[in-house]
Amino acid sequence: MSGVVPGARVRRTGVVYLTLLAVGTVGALLVALRMQDPASVLAALLPTWAGAYLAWNAYRADRTEAVVAGGPADVADRLAEAVRRQWEAEAAMRLAAPHPLPVAWCDADPALASDTQGLAGRGDEIVDVFTRRVPARRLLVLGEPGSGKTLLLVRLVLALIERRESDDPVPVLFPLASWDPAALDLRTWMEHRLVQDHPELGARASDAFGQVTLAAVLLERRLVLPVLDGFDELPPAVGALALHRVNEALPYGCGMVLSSRPAEYRTALQPCGAVPARLAELAGIHLEPLGAEEVATYLRDDAGGPRTAAAERWSAVVEPTDTAGPVAQALTSPLMVSLARSVYNPRPGERHERLPDPGELLRLRTRTAVGHHLLDAFVDAAYRPHPRRPSRWSADRAGPALRFLARSMERGRDGTAELAWWKLRHAVPTALPLMLAGVLLGTVAWFFEGIGMELTHHFTPDGAPVRWDQRGGLGVVAAGICGGLVCGLAAGLAAILLCVLAAAPDVTAELVLHRLADVTTLTLAGVIISGFACGGRPYLRRPADWDRAALVTALVAALCYTAAFGNGCGAVHALLYGVAAAAIGADGLRAELACPAARIRWHFSGQSLGRGLQIALLIGASILLEGLLSDVLSGGDGRQYIAPPHPRAAFWAALQTGMVFGVAGVLVHGLRAVPVDLGTSVDARALLANDRRTLITCVLTATVVGAISIGIQSWCAVLTGSTRVWGAEAAGGPLWGFVVGLIPAVLTGLAIGIRQSAWGHYTVARCYLALRAGLPYDLMAFLTDAHERGVLRRVGAVYQFRHIELQHRLAAPTSPSATASQGAPQAPR
Repeated sequence: MSGVVPGARVRRTGVVYLTLLAVGTVGALLVALRMQDPASVLAALLPTWAGAYLAWNAYRADRTEAVVAGGPADVADRLAEAVRRQWEAEAAMRLAAPHPLPVAWCDADPALASDTQGLAGRGDEIVDVFTRRVPARRLLVLGEPGSGKTLLLVRLVLALIERRESDDPVPVLFPLASWDPAALDLRTWMEHRLVQDHPELGARASDAFGQVTLAAVLLERRLVLPVLDGFDELPPAVGALALHRVNEALPYGCGMVLSSRPAEYRTALQPCGAVPARLAELAGIHLEPLGAEEVATYLRDDAGGPRTAAAERWSAVVEPTDTAGPVAQALTSPLMVSLARSVYNPRPGERHERLPDPGELLRLRTRTAVGHHLLDAFVDAAYRPHPRRPSRWSADRAGPALRFLARSMERGRDGTAELAWWKLRHAVPTALPLMLAGVLLGTVAWFFEGIGMELTHHFTPDGAPVRWDQRGGLGVVAAGICGGLVCGLAAGLAAILLCVLAAAPDVTAELVLHRLADVTTLTLAGVIISGFACGGRPYLRRPADWDRAALVTALVAALCYTAAFGNGCGAVHALLYGVAAAAIGADGLRAELACPAARIRWHFSGQSLGRGLQIALLIGASILLEGLLSDVLSGGDGRQYIAPPHPRAAFWAALQTGMVFGVAGVLVHGLRAVPVDLGTSVDARALLANDRRTLITCVLTATVVGAISIGIQSWCAVLTGSTRVWGAEAAGGPLWGFVVGLIPAVLTGLAIGIRQSAWGHYTVARCYLALRAGLPYDLMAFLTDAHERGVLRRVGAVYQFRHIELQHRLAAPTSPSATASQGAPQAPR
C-alpha cells in the first residue's frame, strides 16, 4: 500500500545513520587513548556533532513527510483497504452457507425518523437504498434483538467500499457499546477508536493541519462515514445524552448510519426534563421478521436439500400449523435460525453419533425458553470436534472460561461489552504487576551489577574486590522509574534479600540497615526521574498536595542511615530526594494506556536534554553537598560513607552519579511509543507481537545510547584524573567505562519498556487469571479459536461475543442447565 515502503526506507536510513555515528565516535575515542594528546582528538570530534544534529533534523523531516505522504486522501484509501479486509474476513464466517438469510425491511415508524417513505427492500438492496433513496445519506436501522442489524451493516460497509470513488468517505463500523457519552463526546471517541483499530492513524499529521492525529484529520474533513452500531447497547440512563452527543458531532450534512432496537431509541427520544434531540434528515427502516417459508427453505437446504433424511428432521419444526407457537416465533429471528443451524446441522466429521433431533424444540413452552436453549446449546455445538479446526479446548473447558469473560464484560470497568487483551490488567490487583516488575528489575540488576564488577575486577586486579552484598541499587532506580514507590520498594526488598544471602553467615544489623536505607533512597531517585521525564511539565506542588508517601519513605531512609552509621551520613540526600519527589512533578506511576504500543522511536529534542540536565543537577548536587559536609556529618573521622570526604572526589562522584541519572531521564523522555503502519494487520495477535517487540526495542535503544553517553563521560573522567568510574577503578582504563555503562543503560531500557508496553501487564494478567479463575494460560490462542468457531466476533483489535444476547446468557448467574426447569431438554453433546 502507498506510504508504507517509503516510511520503512526512511526508518532504515535513520538506524544506519545512528549506527555509523556511534561506531565512529567510539572508534575515535579508543584511538585517542593511544595518542600522546587525547584532548586534541576530543577537540576535533566536538565540531562534528553540529553537522550530526543538522543531519538528524533532516532525517526527522523526511520521516514526518513519509508518514503523511499523499495527504488525507491517500490515508483514507489505505483505511478503506484495511476496513474491507477486516469485514470481508468477518462476513465470510458470519454469512454462512447455504446462503445469507434474506433479511427484509419496511419503512420505520414516522415518529422515530423524519423520512420513511419508499425505503422498503431486502438483502443487497440496502446499498441502493442508502445511496439513491436517502439523499442526505443519514439512515436509521431499527430491529428487534437478533434481527440481523449488525450483519446488514457489515454488508452495507462492504458494498459502499466496493463502489467507493476517490475522495469518497470511508464507511467505518463503530460498536457503540464501548462509548461512554458522559465522559467523551462522539468525535473524540471515534478518533480514539480509529487509532485503536488502525494504529497508523495515531501518527501526527503534517503541520499544515495543526497538532492533531491523522484520525482527527479524516474526521474533520468528513472522509469517514460513521456506521454506529448498537445504540441500544448503551445504558438506558445515558440514551438521551448519547443521542444529543450524536446530534452535536454529526449535524445535518454529515452522513451517518445508526442502528438500534426500536424501544431503546424511542426512550432516548423522550428525555426527562429536556427536549428530545432528534437527528435532522434521518431516514429510517425497520427490519422485518423472517417468514416461515424462508426459514424452512434455509434450514432444509443447509441440511442437505429437500427430500433428504437429514432435511426431513426439520419438517415437524418448520411446518407448524400454529405460526404463533413458541418455536415458530423464535425462528423469526435470524440469530435464532443461525443458532439452530449450528446446533442441529453438524458438518461432516464434527460428530460420530446420530444426528440431533430438532423436534426436541417443540417440547419448550415459551419463546424465551427456546431462545435460552439454543444459546446454551450453541457453545457445545461450536466446540464439537472439527476435522479442519482441531481445538485444545472441549466444551466442558471452554464453557467456564467463556462465562467468566462474559461476566467480566458485563461489569467491565469502562462499561464496554468488548474484550481487549491490554485491558485484562483491570482484572488483576493494581499493585501486583508493579511488585512483580520491581522484583524482576531488582533481581536482574543484582546479577548484572555483580557480574559487571567481577569482570572489571578480573581485568583490573589492582581495583577493589567486588562486594556482592552492595549490589542491586541501579535496579531499584529503574523500578522507581517504571512504577513509582511500590515498584521501587519491591525491587529494593528483592535486592536486600539477595545481598543478605550473599553475605551469609556474616550478616550484621548495620548491613541490613544500610541496604534498606540505600534502596529507599534510590527508589526516590527513580520517582524523581520519572516525575521530571514523564510529567507534562515539572512544577512545584502546594505543600498540601505533597506526596506524603515519598516524605515518609525519605524519613525512613534517613533514620536507617543514622542507625547504620551512627551519624548523619546519607540522611542529607535521602531527605532532599524525599522533598523533591513529594513536591516536584508526578509520582512516577504508570500512565493508563489507551491502546498497546506498536513501536518505539527516539524523540530527540532540547526539552529531553533539559529534563536530563535538571535531574543531573538535582541528584548530583545532593551528592556534592553531602561530600562537602562529610566531616561534619560523620563526626570528623574521615571515613567515606555515601559521598567521598574530599571536595575534588565529591565533585567527580556527584558529576558521575548525576550523569548516569541524567542520561536515564533523557532516555525516559526521549523514547516514545508510536503506531504501526495501517497496511499491517490490526488483529489482537499482531498488536500483541508488536507490543512485545516494543520492550525489546526499548532495551536495545537504551543500551546503545546510554552506554555511549555514560562511556564518554567515564572516558573524560579518566583523562581528568578521577579515581573511580561509576563504581569501577580507573586502573581498567576508559574502555571499561563503556562496559560498566551498559548496566544502567540496560536497566533503564527495561524499565521504559515495561512502562510503555502493555505486554508485561497482559502476561501477568493471563497468569493470574489462569490460577485464580481457571482461564486458559494461552489466552490469545483461546480467543482466536473461539473467534474461528463463531462464538466471538472481532471488531478491529478487540473481541465481542457474536451477539449481545449470547453474552447476557453466559453471564447470567444461573447455570445453563437451569433452562430444564422451563421444560428445556439438555443440549446434545
